[in-house]
Amino acid sequence: MLIGELAKHVGTSIDTIRYYEREGLLKPIHIRDSGYREFDELSIERLSFILRAKKLGFTLKQIKDLLNSIEYLYN
Repeated sequence: MLIGELAKHVGTSIDTIRYYEREGLLKPIHIRDSGYREFDELSIERLSFILRAKKLGFTLKQIKDLLNSIEYLYN
């Protein structure tokens, strides 16, 4: 799915997704030659986690650390 579809699916803006990409919290699974970024179902789960954690008061650094810890456990 493209970034606009991801934004609609989780109820956030494209700018928010791009911000989380710049901060290293979210990565597209593929970037087309045209520059369009593609995301998958795991991206939906990850972005939903980020948004929930923000609502709970976690900082971006804390969220990034949590995500890195989870990735470490599963890799």
